[in-house]
Amino acid sequence: MVIEALGTQALEVLAGKGQRRDFAKGVSIFRHGEPGASLLIVKSGRAEVSITTATGQKSILGLVGPGDVIGDIACLDGGPRSADVVALEPLVGLEVARRDVLQTLKDDGDSAILVIVALCQKARNASEMFELKALASGQSRLASCILRLLNDQNGEAGSDRVKVSQSWLGAYAGLTRENVNRQLKSWEAEGIARFDNGAVLIANLNALRDIAINEGG
Repeated sequence: MVIEALGTQALEVLAGKGQRRDFAKGVSIFRHGEPGASLLIVKSGRAEVSITTATGQKSILGLVGPGDVIGDIACLDGGPRSADVVALEPLVGLEVARRDVLQTLKDDGDSAILVIVALCQKARNASEMFELKALASGQSRLASCILRLLNDQNGEAGSDRVKVSQSWLGAYAGLTRENVNRQLKSWEAEGIARFDNGAVLIANLNALRDIAINEGG
């Protein structure tokens, strides 16, 4: 999501040009390959971003929630959507047409520069995800993914929980649900992390970081 790099004023300008859209749980917001004629500013609710290979294997790229902007890459370059986005719960957003997004950037050069910087950061993040999923250790991959989710929701890994299912976390880390369950039980015994009531609870953040760094590098 690169449009989020814009300042508050520019985002408010975009939001003012948007049309309210309501999505029920399980409904597709964007589909991979369809034209990128708009972006969506999420006002409430959560959605899952994923891709599915030609063989039917699903890989989860992340979650989005209130304040996030989705569909901005395809909206900016006019190309097809690069992923599927599905509402995980009732979701409300503001849909902004591509012509309005481009006009806003033309009128505000500083905002355009911020978007360019954010695009570069997104490319770096994509490289990091490829590196993460190439790690030989499933334990390290799982630890790295949990830390990444903490970063995504807090700006820094300072919280103590990630609300996701074990199946979802497995798809995100490239592991089976069984492997995730086995690893979390091992971490629970070691006082590092455990799964409880639909969330991964972090008991020892430094230990989790050590696993991600030492086994990943």
